[in-house]
Amino acid sequence: MLIAFVVLGVAVLLGWFAGRPAATPPAPQRDTTMSARALSRLSWAAGALGCVLFVAVGALGLAGDAQTVSIADLLGPIGLRVDPISGLFLVIAFGVAAPVAIAALAGDADRRPRLPSAVAFVLIATALVLCARDLFVLLIGWESLGFAFYLSVGFDRSRPGRPRASVLAMGFSKVSGAALLLGGLLLATQSHTLTLVDLGHGAGGPLASLAYAILVFAFATKVGLVPMHVWLPPSYASAPGPARAVLAGVAVNVGFYGLWRTLDALGAPPAWLAGTVLVIAGISAILGITHAAVHANLASLIAWSSVENAGVIVAGFGVALVGAVSHSTPMTAAGLIAGTAQVCAHALGKSLLFVSAADIEAAVGTDDLDRLRGVVRIRRVSGIGLMIGSLTLAGLPLTAGFASEWLTLEALMQQFRTDDLALQLCTAVSAVLVALTVGVAGIAFVRVIGLTVFGRPHAKVRDSASHHRSPWSQTAGVVLLASGCLAAAAFAPGLIRLIAQGITPIVGKTGFGALAGSWVLQPVYPGFSALSPSWLWIVIPSYVLVIALMTLAFSGRRMFAVRRVPAWTSGSRGIAGGKGYTSFGYANPIRKVLAALLLTRHELREEEERTGGQVGDGRGVRAARLGYTVDVVDVVERYLYRPMVPVFWALVHAAKRLQSGRLDAYMAYMLIALLAIVAVVTSLASH
Repeated sequence: MLIAFVVLGVAVLLGWFAGRPAATPPAPQRDTTMSARALSRLSWAAGALGCVLFVAVGALGLAGDAQTVSIADLLGPIGLRVDPISGLFLVIAFGVAAPVAIAALAGDADRRPRLPSAVAFVLIATALVLCARDLFVLLIGWESLGFAFYLSVGFDRSRPGRPRASVLAMGFSKVSGAALLLGGLLLATQSHTLTLVDLGHGAGGPLASLAYAILVFAFATKVGLVPMHVWLPPSYASAPGPARAVLAGVAVNVGFYGLWRTLDALGAPPAWLAGTVLVIAGISAILGITHAAVHANLASLIAWSSVENAGVIVAGFGVALVGAVSHSTPMTAAGLIAGTAQVCAHALGKSLLFVSAADIEAAVGTDDLDRLRGVVRIRRVSGIGLMIGSLTLAGLPLTAGFASEWLTLEALMQQFRTDDLALQLCTAVSAVLVALTVGVAGIAFVRVIGLTVFGRPHAKVRDSASHHRSPWSQTAGVVLLASGCLAAAAFAPGLIRLIAQGITPIVGKTGFGALAGSWVLQPVYPGFSALSPSWLWIVIPSYVLVIALMTLAFSGRRMFAVRRVPAWTSGSRGIAGGKGYTSFGYANPIRKVLAALLLTRHELREEEERTGGQVGDGRGVRAARLGYTVDVVDVVERYLYRPMVPVFWALVHAAKRLQSGRLDAYMAYMLIALLAIVAVVTSLASH
């Protein structure tokens, strides 16, 4: 474990020195550039090696070989520990991070030599959270991860919207960190320990319920659940290419790990909290996918789909909470298996999408969906990666997303197994919203596949991309991630065994009930339903082959005959051909149907256009041209956060009055705050 941390630390140092000017007399510019490039590549390679080592550490933890590193014993065991739960998330997170680092090995070393340092810092903070044995180390890792988010999101200074996005990422990270500190201290006052697995011992009553809710809020903020999601889409869209994949596919998993760990430590939550989690998860899923379906650029589409995936994952966790409230271990296992399978699909698919999109954007110079037509002809490997990643997040067969979404929907259908009517209704509402989300996700990613991956590329885009070649490392990273998306479906029973082993501390051996046979899955409850994603890999290609052979047999030579005719455009006269269906036009029905949710705004304006003559000669003819724009607004940001802005600025101005610039005044403030915290903790501990 310590070796893995050291290797990632070396990656941070190598990436840092890659961007520093030499202290010795300057060498020729080419030699300096080559030296920086070599250090940057070494940093990416060290990062990939560190990820592989952490996968090995996680695998040992899953196998039951718990690893512990003690730092101090003042308030209880303080240090690092890997058990099956943390081992499971280490395997998921760093198993995805390694291909991302490989993909950036040769390409981003030329453009951003210091980027691997920031990415390695994110990985260290992620590992610190996943391996934390106690609340103290967990808070150190959590705050470090927030600072790493700030550095990564604000890394590319030329990207528009970077300052706002980095400040939002840092601000919401501070909010989640404060909630984590408060919830942990409330539990520590009752359990008299800082060890994570023992925080729930002796905790009970309204204070424990409050701490449970605060911890869930802290972790939900990190994963981008509504209404704390407003920082996530702009942050992912503003980060540079490989950093997006690490933030969205790797670092975000600490939030899901925190939820799983909270359930393990505290057990059953109050019933109202379980119902609230289910409803908010469903709302997050549908809100995220509707915004993803209408956004005009690829980075924002993928970023908004992270809100949707967070909602689907937490819906499975909500089912686990309902099972804990109802004292039904199989229901808890069904929810955790579904949620963890969705975590795997999201980590693989989201990382693949961001890695592929970064290469395409670097070649074309834009991520506008209407300009990215036929990218599979421009960037063959990245285009195929974009297609497989889209199919995975759309939850279509032969990908990891199909089995995980099926398990989630099946888990949500178990609401009749609880006797609480309120929980039944909340589970039903969440199931409806998640089912609707799955349908809209198909529409959103069909737009990416049909109108972006395939089609005829624009001439300017083809010319600009012809001067860029994908490096070998980019191809290797995309192939590894795409293979993971497909292999997770082909060998789904093996993945379920891995997940069941990881959640053993929570549900025991009950999780293995999701295996109805060697190649068949079920939602833990036998006889309810069954699915075999592995057999689909045999059946579907066989059907395609049979249909192709029958078509060839009955059509003969006519199958390969080509008849060229003008493309049909419209039944009306005067409609010019040559224009395909645009990405904007494809998403317009969603904007219309869900206008109340998206706050769709239409504007038809008249613009003057000068035709004929030369510029400045005054002889051109002015022609009127109509312009039409459509925009969508985040309803949560509009009605929840914007009214709070004046209040926030009033508090800022009030706080400025305390900034006298005197050191003794600041020391007095700290002393007052410390005494207040000690008084509160002492009073709570006495109860």
